[in-house]
Amino acid sequence: MRNMARKEKSALALRWPEIAVPLGAAHDFVFAVNEGATYRVTNAEVQRDYTPVADDLSNILGRKVGIVAVSDYREMAKGLSEARYDLAYVHPAHVALKGLAVNRYRLLALTKGYTDYRARFLVRADSTVRTAADLRGKTVGTPTMDSVTSVLMRTTLRESAANGDEGVRYLIARYQDGIRFMVEHGLVDAGATGSESVAQAWTAGGGRIAFSSKPVPVKLVLASKQIGPEDLTSLQNYFISLDQSNQGRRILETIDKAGFVPPALDAVQRLQALVAPTEFLCKFVER
Repeated sequence: MRNMARKEKSALALRWPEIAVPLGAAHDFVFAVNEGATYRVTNAEVQRDYTPVADDLSNILGRKVGIVAVSDYREMAKGLSEARYDLAYVHPAHVALKGLAVNRYRLLALTKGYTDYRARFLVRADSTVRTAADLRGKTVGTPTMDSVTSVLMRTTLRESAANGDEGVRYLIARYQDGIRFMVEHGLVDAGATGSESVAQAWTAGGGRIAFSSKPVPVKLVLASKQIGPEDLTSLQNYFISLDQSNQGRRILETIDKAGFVPPALDAVQRLQALVAPTEFLCKFVER
């Protein structure tokens, strides 16, 4: 997408962990936003880019809506468990699923272009790796272990190989673009990335994608169970209609999204089957 090149720069650069940007007392409706932990977007950028969304939601609800940027997955999970957020935009599927299944948030909308997110296993052109079984005893590059890419990677290895991920060693990169660097320079035998732009650049340069995980939706809009049915409908209508007006399309360009769609049962089932026990039942807002 437009901002992906800006977010994915140096291969193995480090930065200090970010904490949530605090909200002032004037905000009585909290919209928490997480854009992922392994892409180069700062809390300050999230706060700035989502301010027009907060302004629109304030007008719709008649309440002051504030954006809180939460880049840390554990902090997002904690906030959901403590019901601190009225609305939450959650990149990692496994964190969103816990919010739905355990904390009883409702799935309001999915993000266009992110309903089939998958971990792609990058290898060099001369690599003998073609299946998950071929990675036994080898080293795999992965983004941070709590990232959704890493969760999908480990789930794929466990399900696809007779011995799961037994004998597989992991080397961690802070950001998605670090995966390509590690594979290219022989630091790992394969690398898992969820970034489509990283995967495309890799194959364009002569590299190969050995195999991929099953797809799941990421970047889910969750709504608190405390929100009434009328407001719930108004919120959902707002998100899924953004791409239908010039003003809405400008907002989508600012937050670097193509649009939003209503939740689909099959997407939720794929999410449950891949990253959580199947007995977890999620509620979502149907249209």
